[in-house]
Amino acid sequence: MSQVQLVSIERVLAGLYRDLKPIIELNENDMIEWAGEALEFIGAYTQLVEKVVNLKIEDYKVLVPSGLKNIVQIAYKHTEGSPTTTTAMLTTADKCITCDDPCAPGACSSCASVCATSAQLIANAELFLQYYKPNSFRATNYYYDHYRPLKRATGPFSKAATSGCTSCTDISPGCVHEYSLDWPYIQTSFKTGYICVAYVSQPLDDRGWPMIPDEVSYIEAIKRYITYKVKYAEFLQGHLPGNIFTKLEDDWHWYCQQARNKANMPKDIDTLENLRKQHIRLLPKVQRYDRFFGNLSTREKLDLKN
Repeated sequence: MSQVQLVSIERVLAGLYRDLKPIIELNENDMIEWAGEALEFIGAYTQLVEKVVNLKIEDYKVLVPSGLKNIVQIAYKHTEGSPTTTTAMLTTADKCITCDDPCAPGACSSCASVCATSAQLIANAELFLQYYKPNSFRATNYYYDHYRPLKRATGPFSKAATSGCTSCTDISPGCVHEYSLDWPYIQTSFKTGYICVAYVSQPLDDRGWPMIPDEVSYIEAIKRYITYKVKYAEFLQGHLPGNIFTKLEDDWHWYCQQARNKANMPKDIDTLENLRKQHIRLLPKVQRYDRFFGNLSTREKLDLKN
């Protein structure tokens, strides 16, 4: 789920040929790699896509999601069963489908039980629809009722870090479950279970090329970086004066900062309003992490009456 509109890297490549007018063809693979480097240097959060995936823990670990760049937060399922099942599911052998169907003696139970079963099935269907809707699982009641935050391990002898060492356990005991990163694995303090990982990754097109925000600041910054890298070889060979190369380097640094600042600035009134409600508070919300940072933009309500 991208926070901004994205465009293909080909827009940058076309602009480079228009601006530089090179005599020989530039290496396309080099330019794509340099574009990726420029995105790393800019490093704004909004240029990444947010994703949520549910993973099964086996033997204290699981592979990190493909394309993961940074973990936002991890939740673990503290109730029994897999995320695709629910203890509220009911089954019935009744032959009556609705309350309007005639009930022969012994064929089905009372109309009330049929309606209750139908209501439960509808509720289960709504639950499954909420679960399978992309990137909205964290907003459901099921998520808050069955998941808790999985904290990052803080010590070298935590349960998550020593899960593979039978003689190193309980050196640093804790009361809550934790996780640690042992690339390419996520290690947890429990042997089996399920975790829900919210993370960000670099958006790619169907060819595996990086996609960039459709912002003129980003496009110009990436063009400046590729120009700087193309001319770097000429500078080392003595074909480019030092003052010109310094100008190219300064231009890249300036446009890199401009692109980062532009990406970090709020772009609409709703975002500004959310920020206002988060910051203008008399009493801080210290339990935001435990509630997965939900309802951050709710207005503070104080009862100051005696």
